[in-house]
Amino acid sequence: MDDFDGETSKRNPVFCTLVNASLDLDRDDLGHPGHPGLWQRLLADRRPVHRRGLYCPDCLTVRGVSAWMYVYERRGTRIAAHHNPHHDSHHGESDERKAYKERYARAAESAGHTAEVDAVGADGRRRTDVLVTGAGGRQYGFEAQLSYITAATARSRDAAASADGITAVWHTVDPKSPLIDVVRWTRADDLPAAAIRDDRDLLVRGGVRTLDLQLCERMPAPCPQRRQGSCGRRHPRWNPRPRQFDELVRDIADGSYVPLTVQAGRALHRFWAPAPDLATYLDNGGTLAEDDHTRQAPAPRRATHRGRPRDAQCAVDRAERRRRRFEHVPPRDRGEAIWLPETTIPVPIPRPPLVSVREGVCSAGRTHCGAEARLYAAGWLCDAHRPGANRR
Repeated sequence: MDDFDGETSKRNPVFCTLVNASLDLDRDDLGHPGHPGLWQRLLADRRPVHRRGLYCPDCLTVRGVSAWMYVYERRGTRIAAHHNPHHDSHHGESDERKAYKERYARAAESAGHTAEVDAVGADGRRRTDVLVTGAGGRQYGFEAQLSYITAATARSRDAAASADGITAVWHTVDPKSPLIDVVRWTRADDLPAAAIRDDRDLLVRGGVRTLDLQLCERMPAPCPQRRQGSCGRRHPRWNPRPRQFDELVRDIADGSYVPLTVQAGRALHRFWAPAPDLATYLDNGGTLAEDDHTRQAPAPRRATHRGRPRDAQCAVDRAERRRRRFEHVPPRDRGEAIWLPETTIPVPIPRPPLVSVREGVCSAGRTHCGAEARLYAAGWLCDAHRPGANRR
């Protein structure tokens, strides 16, 4: 599996039986000047992984298992990764992610949009799971991010997509995922690949909302801003709105659902909403927050493996510690409504209609009775509507 982590200064240790010692991937000669061209020889080795003579010393020492490894180079960085014999390829893409990519492409193409799986940018720095060209030539990059990812990495990759004119749509199955509200996201339940790949209903439970403008004086609770009474304005509330997966993909591609970024207090919330709801929200004085990180693409990495040496530490140990630390993190997607400050446009309180009263004509009822009447303290009333008439 590809367990390279660009967010940490750690890297995997690797032991080479060819030199009977560990390799230092941060040095040109791998720490063994007596074996010139060793790195090129390891890269050119096409034998089965378990016969290449590379294994993780930490896994052998701590767990007593032989975890075979392979090496490769990415953007000038030398990487040693653990080999998963259950995967046909070394990149370790899960069956669930493959199923999501198939379903993304199938849903988009069913609505007449074009979809490209594993689309690579012109400079090779961006790789999109499914690139969909929707209405008006707008491009959407659907990313099935099922594994752990840091907020900084998600923000950087989102900015790279934005620099190429692509609106990224991130998908997760974890309500604790750090990418929630850092980028525009959706969330579904954690399902097996067979359930994802089939054409059965797949419900998107998070990342999609609908607008509800509530008149303050009609709310059962006090004003959510003043905490007492009513302010005579409308309060916008973005409620969670579960949506079928395929329908949401098609709606995003044709522009029926648009991305929003709103600020409630100090928190930024990013989600998808119907385009008419956005227009209503803006027409009623609502404001959108700015996405600063989508304006600038990340600076290209230097294509070199030289630099500050990194400590060797097994990726399996790092993942296990990170999993235990992540278990106690509260969910970022709680499924709650988002209350925003009252809109700037006040809502006028309607006054009751004024109806003229004619002398000698009964004025009882919403529509005046019109019968001949006498003057009472309550007004001009006929015998049927005079005070005390209903006591007979």
